[in-house]
Amino acid sequence: MTIGEKLKKLREDRGIPLEELADRLDIAPACMVEVEQGTRRLSLATLKEVAAILGVDVSYFQEENDNKNDNSVGARLRRLREQKGITLSELSRRSGVSLAHISEIERSRSTASLKTLEKLAAVLEVSTSSLLRSGQQDSLGAKLKRLREKIGLTQKELAQQVGISHSLIGQIETDRIQPSLSTLSSLAEALGVSTCYFLMEDDEEDLYLDYRLEADIREALRRPLLQQVVRDLAGWSDREIKGLLDFVSIMNEARRPLNDDDEEEYQEIKDFIRRSKEEERNLVSNLIGVLNKKHQEDGV
Repeated sequence: MTIGEKLKKLREDRGIPLEELADRLDIAPACMVEVEQGTRRLSLATLKEVAAILGVDVSYFQEENDNKNDNSVGARLRRLREQKGITLSELSRRSGVSLAHISEIERSRSTASLKTLEKLAAVLEVSTSSLLRSGQQDSLGAKLKRLREKIGLTQKELAQQVGISHSLIGQIETDRIQPSLSTLSSLAEALGVSTCYFLMEDDEEDLYLDYRLEADIREALRRPLLQQVVRDLAGWSDREIKGLLDFVSIMNEARRPLNDDDEEEYQEIKDFIRRSKEEERNLVSNLIGVLNKKHQEDGV
């Protein structure tokens, strides 16, 4: 069983709702869901808190088959593959890497080239760095310092943004004190990351995504509906997204606030698309083409 599976089983055996456990750990419920699904990993410090709450020793959460090579590329590859529910044969077929080679990599009997890791990472939907990173866990202070320096802020500048003393930043970064949840949230907001960044093991490439974006984009992506748009378009090709953007751009030129009448019209269009047959949609497309040609001939 994975750590997430053990945590979920033990939590349910204890009759503790996921939301309650997340609240006691000061972790967003959505993050806790990902932990139990195996797509996120708790830091060792947080895992110890979980163990204390659930009344077990932290060793309970040691994953099966753990050994001294558990932090090797092969061990991480195997864990990610199993978390995704992908067999060796399927990973081989989808990546183009031979099954025997993948098996040798997972058992640390063979070293994978960067190109091979890129192919495997693409199938597993993770970055190559997630397979290459060391297993050493960063403390909260180390994460704060690394991110602050990556952005180019001094302790004093960060402290001014958050409204605390720069000496407190120094104490946090050297792990002499643990910040309150309120201070942690303020630090996360100032640095453009989720509070989960400080509490969980995450892929560094994803962690730094927020602050690389412009402020208006970061603000827009906090809206749940826009997050859903991104999720829905994640599987689209660049060509498909480009076509959609062109359409959105045209609509945006003539955009006006949506009123009740427009909402009804939108619903009618959505209903038509859902129930129409392919020949009916083609008929509409052809009609648009005819009208467009007429407009061009009329010089409109």
